[in-house]
Amino acid sequence: MLLWSLFLIGCPEEQAKPELVSTPLFACGDGEIDATEDCDDGPANSDSTPDACRSDCFLARCGDGVVDAGESCDDGPELWGGDGCDPACQVEAGPAELEPNDDQGTALPVREDWVLSGSLPEGDRDCYSMDLPACGAVAVQQRGDCGESLLFVLLDPSGAQVAAGGRDADGCAVLDPAEEPGARWVAEGDWTLCVSALNSAVIPGYTLEFSTPDPVASGLSTVGADTDGDQIPDSCDADIDSDGLENDADNCPGVSNGPLSRPPELSPEGYVQNWLSIGPFTTGVSEDTCQPSPDLFVEEDALLAWVAGDQVSEKTWILEDIPGGYFDLLGHYGGVAAPREAYSLVYFFSEQAASLTLSVGADDGVFGWWNGEKVLDISSCQGVNVDQFQAPVSLEVGWNQLLLKVYDQGGGFGLITRFYDENGAIFLDLAPSLRPDTVWTPDQSDHDGDGLGDACDPTP
Repeated sequence: MLLWSLFLIGCPEEQAKPELVSTPLFACGDGEIDATEDCDDGPANSDSTPDACRSDCFLARCGDGVVDAGESCDDGPELWGGDGCDPACQVEAGPAELEPNDDQGTALPVREDWVLSGSLPEGDRDCYSMDLPACGAVAVQQRGDCGESLLFVLLDPSGAQVAAGGRDADGCAVLDPAEEPGARWVAEGDWTLCVSALNSAVIPGYTLEFSTPDPVASGLSTVGADTDGDQIPDSCDADIDSDGLENDADNCPGVSNGPLSRPPELSPEGYVQNWLSIGPFTTGVSEDTCQPSPDLFVEEDALLAWVAGDQVSEKTWILEDIPGGYFDLLGHYGGVAAPREAYSLVYFFSEQAASLTLSVGADDGVFGWWNGEKVLDISSCQGVNVDQFQAPVSLEVGWNQLLLKVYDQGGGFGLITRFYDENGAIFLDLAPSLRPDTVWTPDQSDHDGDGLGDACDPTP
């Protein structure tokens, strides 16, 4: 009993265990900015007042559903582009993207100089269609935040992929017709640009600017053949030979023979650019040597008077206009198997007598006659090398003539010709002609009335 009494004496009631009270570390809305709060305006906290401290004691922000200072829209926590409000809470330019637009069949139509916005959830693709004019071009530029990698592909009206986008200096996606031939000089019709994300990444928002630059004004290089070298491809050129007559009215649309045709003249480097040509000849031609055959398919050592349309040895003299002076004989005679040979003839008028050097590059062997006298006899095999073979000739006052007979054993087949004066300078004071008695001017002559002008008619 004694021990129990002592215990009761040591634990009086006034020393009972105190009651524990829970005190919060912070209280949003108490008007005090605590360690985990951005702001706290107490009762003024609001989830609807612009720029107010929000009820969670965080500052107003993009995505809170309220249009605050610096924002032009705010459509809440779903920060996706393509719905009129971009992920930066700015009103998007142009129309909003409309799904589905995942392929060519559902592509969203756009117009020239449109700016539009969209978004790419994981694995999404957005396609836009453009009605392009014939021989136009299309350019697309990503604008704004280019942190995510967009991929562009351009589809022609048939659905074939013809171009792919790249990156500009700022890392933004771009489809540049200067870099992508498939995006310039296009065919008329509905073209489609499809946009996706690298590695199927999620892109909350993007902005694209479309334009259709003029290939001519933009200096875009040609795609395909360009007969007259005017930087407009033949497929888009109303006058492919630049002779002043549109193709439909030109009896030689691919050969200059209209009112604006360039008259026969030497190139600035002195090369002969105009020839009468005839061939190919194979009879008597040997594979054993690169020397032209001894057969006289045309008169060789005489003063000649051949003009376009004249026939000899069952062949016809035709006109050749060779800008720059390199005459690729394969263009006319490559359809006949080697060995083969062909003649090239040109007349010159001069008001002065002079001692000149005839300079020829030929593939392969070549015979040459100046005013009916043989001055070149080359039997070697080689490609066309400028100034490789030379011979002295006497230029007479009045009319002169040059006839070349070029042999081909296979491969290349061509020639290039010019003259040098006594001092070794290129001689330019010659007036070439394709007639033996007057300076020939290209025209729309059609002597046989078959609808083909003499300049492009193999049998004029």
